[in-house]
Amino acid sequence: MAEKRVDKEIERQKPNILEHIKGVKFHTLAPGVTTHPLVRSGRPCIEGTTIMVATIAGLRNYHNMDAQQISDHLWLELFMVQDALNYYAGHKQYIDVCNQLSSINHDQMVESPYGDKSRELLSRRESVT
Repeated sequence: MAEKRVDKEIERQKPNILEHIKGVKFHTLAPGVTTHPLVRSGRPCIEGTTIMVATIAGLRNYHNMDAQQISDHLWLELFMVQDALNYYAGHKQYIDVCNQLSSINHDQMVESPYGDKSRELLSRRESVT
């Protein structure tokens, strides 16, 4: 049997994510709106948070909240919400399409046999009893 070759000089190191993050800069898209490839997959977010502009747009469009209600609901300053809404006004089509794709992906996951774990657990419970 052949012996396994082990080089003591080569050691595997865990990747240091902080070094990787420091190497990639945040991009300012508009006042108060930034993006980073490692934060929410590079989607536009409110500066200093991980709250996406699409979330703010969804609260306004689907829940009929105004800027003050959104800031109270998400514990943000009013100017942060207004910056996100200003960015949304200029990039409405892009953000609306992203929201639609997200809801389509969610619906497909729920309808798939692997997406809904509660169905699987209920069927297991019925087979046991």
